[in-house]
Amino acid sequence: MKFTMTVVEKFELSDGVAILACIGCNSNVDVVGKRFYPVSGDKVRLPLTIVCERKMLNQQSNLDQKAFEIRDVVDLTQEEARSGDWQLVVE
Repeated sequence: MKFTMTVVEKFELSDGVAILACIGCNSNVDVVGKRFYPVSGDKVRLPLTIVCERKMLNQQSNLDQKAFEIRDVVDLTQEEARSGDWQLVVE
């Protein structure tokens, strides 16, 4: 089964952890522990594993977004993440 969600923001914490805020995540799908490939058109980056879902401080204003912790190197710039052109794809 193919599942995708759109990256809308990237945060980098001081301990090397990255947080990706995404939209289009079905609440019935468990994404923790799954490997996703960042994809935009014909561009594919190294796979990422979602470690856990994080609480968003401004969740009330972003009800359609979920934040995920990534400990892999996230090969997306903040501008690429904010563009809305990148999908996380798992098959």
